[in-house]
Amino acid sequence: MAVTEASKIVRWYAYTGCLSVVPFVAEGFRLPWYGTTTVLAAALAAWGLMATLIRPAVAGVPLPAVWAAAGLLALYGTGSLMLHSAVSAGALAAGGYGWALAVAALSYQRRYRAAVRSADAASSSRSSGGATASASGPRASSWV
Repeated sequence: MAVTEASKIVRWYAYTGCLSVVPFVAEGFRLPWYGTTTVLAAALAAWGLMATLIRPAVAGVPLPAVWAAAGLLALYGTGSLMLHSAVSAGALAAGGYGWALAVAALSYQRRYRAAVRSADAASSSRSSGGATASASGPRASSWV
């Protein structure tokens, strides 16, 4: 069972969310080497997670953790931008990436459920030998 690729609009949201992390990364270059390394590693992990959610996937993604991260980042970023008059790189990155992550997670969840349903339908039709039951009972063709 493979999850299909996200729609074009969801991919654009994801790309925009990944781009919102760039100012945060640029701010990280002003830190000592270990701070820069940490910021770059976090950005690469964020981009990897987003790519996993929007590209066709074979393995499942732990959605509760993704939803928790998306909610926390979106809440922190949006709240910081609304409460403070100045725009900080961290708030912009967290808010933009958090909202994009929520959109990608919702898309992934829907595509995953559709893949599970289609796999279940395929396996049930194979196990019944093609026989189907209607509301009034089994069809005559299934008895042949």
